[in-house]
Amino acid sequence: MGDQREVNVEEVLEVEVAEGGLVARARWRPGTPADARAALDAPAVERVLAASGIRFGIRPEAVARLLSDGESGEWVEVARGVPADPGEAGRIQWLAGGTEEDKRRSDRAETDRDMRVDLRDRGGIRSVSPGTALLRLVPPVPGRDGVSVTGARIAAPSPRPAMVILGPRVEWNEDHSEVLARVAGHPVYDERRRRVDVSPVYRIGGNVDYGVGHVTFEGSLHVGGTIQAGFRVKATGDIAVDGAVDGGIVESGANLEVGAGIYGGTRGEVRAGGSVKAKFIQQARVFADLDVVAARSILHSETTAGRDILVLSPGGTIAGGTCTAVHHVRTAILGSPMAVPTTVAVGLPQSIRERWRLLQDELHRLESLRSKLNLAAQVLEKRTRDRRDSGAMAMKQKVRNDLSHIEERIQEVQIGIQQAAEDMRQFQEAGVWAQKVYPGVKIVIGNAVCVVAEEMERVRFGLEHGEIRVSPAV
Repeated sequence: MGDQREVNVEEVLEVEVAEGGLVARARWRPGTPADARAALDAPAVERVLAASGIRFGIRPEAVARLLSDGESGEWVEVARGVPADPGEAGRIQWLAGGTEEDKRRSDRAETDRDMRVDLRDRGGIRSVSPGTALLRLVPPVPGRDGVSVTGARIAAPSPRPAMVILGPRVEWNEDHSEVLARVAGHPVYDERRRRVDVSPVYRIGGNVDYGVGHVTFEGSLHVGGTIQAGFRVKATGDIAVDGAVDGGIVESGANLEVGAGIYGGTRGEVRAGGSVKAKFIQQARVFADLDVVAARSILHSETTAGRDILVLSPGGTIAGGTCTAVHHVRTAILGSPMAVPTTVAVGLPQSIRERWRLLQDELHRLESLRSKLNLAAQVLEKRTRDRRDSGAMAMKQKVRNDLSHIEERIQEVQIGIQQAAEDMRQFQEAGVWAQKVYPGVKIVIGNAVCVVAEEMERVRFGLEHGEIRVSPAV
């Protein structure tokens, strides 16, 4: 027999670290002779791994599989680290009432169980008394550090605390863990600004007609009847209408809920700073900063939503007119067998990108101002420490007040930046869902346009590489 040279395992084995240090892989170098592989054992492989800095999470069964591997030359995962646990972000726990998202989930569940709309169901506006706890801030749960295959610590990210902005009619409890009502009224929550407050409620027992006249109210409004044609109703808070909006002009600073339908006629128009919900929408102009939700149909209307447009009924229809939403449009039937021209547009308006940029500029300005005020506070602290200087004491208090206002404004701007960033992220998922789509429907996503030429079923229209793509709805 000829002389046998001792095999240098480092010459025949390749090792790489991937996935941010969480995985180590090994493979035989191409052309490694079978007798060279056969001459090696697990300790020899582990020595190579150690020489490559891999000291944690080595998997003996994977090393054995590598040794038994033939000539495939495939990478084998021989070690895996432990990823960092991100923990849980802080959250808001609602104690009285809930968010618009809570109400939307509840409404969808009820609609799924029974699609009938009970016009006798008056609903009502949630009310609280002074001292009622509205919400609790649940603190974040810290994460746990991970370990890479080299034994290095992978730092866990710091989970974000929940934040809310207080309106003038609410206050913190002693330990700043709960928000309490200061007055009796209706709890309201602005999702975009994360601002909580209590709004007083004004109730109209019947119709808004000649007996009542135009209505303007600073707070929330409950109309027990119908808002008739030609009459204007405006409130800074929520508006609940037990009857219908029949050609009236309605403007809500928050949410609008209509027990029956919204019929625009020739002059009617509805606007809401939150969401609009109704049994149906017909020949109307409806604008909502958040969602437009119809139980049965949206027909021959101009409907615009800052988030989603939803028709909840299994036989729900959008036909005629224009529907424009930032994120999603969902309905069972889109268009009509008569090919009524119907336009549905989704996508991110340029105004949101501009808002994000302006908020970033505002944040930089406020942070600079905060630094100057902190420096002024330090100087005034030294002046008032050794002698009584009434002028300096007054100035010191003013600086403290200014700093408090700046901190509140910085928090508001940070929340606005987060919301704008979330809007821009969700634009990537913007789409239109329908169980049946008829010819005559035009889909617009961003700058792309698709005109439906033949009947389709169970489809989703989405944007891919700048073009509209039709895929099965899920």
